[in-house]
Amino acid sequence: MTNTPRQTRIARTVASFRLPSLGYTLALAALSQPLLAAEVVIEEVVVTAQKRAERNVDVPISIDSSTGEELANAGITNTQDLAQTVPGLRLDLSGGFSQPTLRGVGSSVAGPGLSASVATYVDGIYRSSALTGAFEMSDIASVQVLKGPQGTLFGRNATGGAIIVTTETPTYEPDAELKYAYGRYNDSRLQVRGSTGLSDTVAVGMAAYLHENDGFVTNTANGEKVDSMNNWGGRLKGLYEPTDALSVLLTYAHSERDDGSPNGLNAYEGRAVANDPSHPSVDPVHNDGDPITIHTRRGKISSDAPLGFTSESDDIALKVEWDLGDLVFTSYTGYHDEVVVYEQDYDVTTLPIFHGKFQVDDDSFSQEFNLTSTGPGPLQWVAGLYYFENDNQFPFFNLVATGFEVAPAFANGQKTKSWAAFLDGSYDLTDRLTLTLGGRYSVDKMTVNFESAANGVPYTEADEQFEDFSPRAVLRYSLDENSSVYASVTRGYKSGVFNAAGFSTVPVEPEEITAYEIGYKTQTGQWSADVAGFYYDYAELQVNRFVDAGSILVNAAEATIYGLDTQIGYAATADLRFDLGLAYTHSEYDDFENAPAYVGTGFPGDPYVTADVDATGNELLRTPEVTANVSMQYQHPVASGMARFNASYYYSSKFYFDAANDTHQDAYGLLNVRLSWAPQDERYEIAVYANNVTDEEYLVQVLAQSAAMLQQYGTPATYGVEFTLRF
Repeated sequence: MTNTPRQTRIARTVASFRLPSLGYTLALAALSQPLLAAEVVIEEVVVTAQKRAERNVDVPISIDSSTGEELANAGITNTQDLAQTVPGLRLDLSGGFSQPTLRGVGSSVAGPGLSASVATYVDGIYRSSALTGAFEMSDIASVQVLKGPQGTLFGRNATGGAIIVTTETPTYEPDAELKYAYGRYNDSRLQVRGSTGLSDTVAVGMAAYLHENDGFVTNTANGEKVDSMNNWGGRLKGLYEPTDALSVLLTYAHSERDDGSPNGLNAYEGRAVANDPSHPSVDPVHNDGDPITIHTRRGKISSDAPLGFTSESDDIALKVEWDLGDLVFTSYTGYHDEVVVYEQDYDVTTLPIFHGKFQVDDDSFSQEFNLTSTGPGPLQWVAGLYYFENDNQFPFFNLVATGFEVAPAFANGQKTKSWAAFLDGSYDLTDRLTLTLGGRYSVDKMTVNFESAANGVPYTEADEQFEDFSPRAVLRYSLDENSSVYASVTRGYKSGVFNAAGFSTVPVEPEEITAYEIGYKTQTGQWSADVAGFYYDYAELQVNRFVDAGSILVNAAEATIYGLDTQIGYAATADLRFDLGLAYTHSEYDDFENAPAYVGTGFPGDPYVTADVDATGNELLRTPEVTANVSMQYQHPVASGMARFNASYYYSSKFYFDAANDTHQDAYGLLNVRLSWAPQDERYEIAVYANNVTDEEYLVQVLAQSAAMLQQYGTPATYGVEFTLRF
């Protein structure tokens, strides 16, 4: 078979390493010549943060980029764990809903049609659903986290930033890998992937995973583990390249989750209505006169209700790229379908006070066209058209309240249709000074529907249209070929929505954020550094409070956020490298007089009830003042092979889970380590690993609602072995 130019590879001896926090490649050799210590350099990686391929050092955006291999070496196997390698980022779960927060910009809102404030893209396709935002990372090529509002290029609901996930592309040369890991709690994870060329112009690839474990949380009412999982999924890809100028990539992915991890909830500080014997359900008839068990420590819950979280999703993506000479035309077409069923005991006791079960049906379609300049000259630009359609329905919410079953208590949903056009360009005013201007015009039409026979609410529909213009302006100055400084002003926009769970036809206005940032980027020899200072003016925050089975959503706050991001990498030798990521974030509500709060313990004389407090001056929820990650990677020849050691430590200062600054997590740190060995040909690899080595007890969520203040702990210390076979 004769290789096309696209398939041709230059033979060279290169050992390639990338620094996890920085997204840079450490090139340790050159064209079969012995490596001298002075030749150890950190090279740039190409990023697509501005929807065109550029050196990271030339992009005036704070970016954290890692390969899938780097994340795996750091113990990161799920998107929910990304925060351990990206300072300034938190990824929490609210009853199965993924809630990312980046530099203090996040959302307390979960429900029909309500998306996160940090947008997630997989292979160029926007993932709007918060219920399948947490997924296994089995065939990941790279993950880029773009910090700060990305409204111009990535549109609606990217007020905090964007998480860009890219999966592996099929290769023409046969390639396959099988990986199996087994660890504590009978954690078993099998991954397989492979690709090959069928002809000079067609290549196919596949990847699949199976992840099972027993969990660590026991329901003391029946002795069963509630957070066990049995998750699996797969991805098929077909690549067609009839010419050097045209490529077509078709992807189909399927995943199924039977994952009880969102059910491992108990009561924060024991706060629950079940503590109060005056409550209608708290009497000797229901608990035989025995004391009510309300667990607060890690690893135990008490529940009389069916528990579970299951999901099934399908994704289809089509990417067409056509090189027109000085222009590149790219089309992204995406379809997503999911069904999720969640059952939870909201009073976290064996009493029939408040149990719930609901289903979510989500369908979305998106189409994006990009036209990007690639020719010579001082002007480089990208223009695009975007369409997005989503139908997110909760067909039922069944509940058991104070012993009486209501099925269904209500049903609701929200439909979205969004259109957008954007243009973003950079012009070299001089050899060193570049001006970037961009803007995006968006139109979002939201349609709400709800009904509740239990509350006498008939089927109701309403719609509203929101319009927005999100501009950005950047000045970048090149100090030299490998260093630059920049100053930017950008605007972010989170679409207005309806309060479907509150049975309201009054829309909630969009969130708006204006961000100012100055930054410095460099890579010189063995060193690299990214430093960015930022200031955010954040208005019309969408805030909700839980009332029984529903929630009330309003625009209720304004906030100011400012801080500093720093990323430093150092390649000490060809075998030893370090990197440090540090984020300082100061956040404060400027005006939030009616913040939702949940007060009282539930004990007699101190009832557990909802209340309004003045949160003005408080810290924003889920926003630690300081987060940091430091990692070390070392390799050394051992027994005709190479041994590698990876250690990564994540630190978070104290933060709050609510605007009232009542529920909190104290400062904590997580240490992950991995030791591996592979022969010179790397046909196989054996590794041992340990995550949360010090067995830190920490909370990943506190969710206050009317029956109890729910909390969820992070995973205890885990350890295991991993075997990789490459073909």
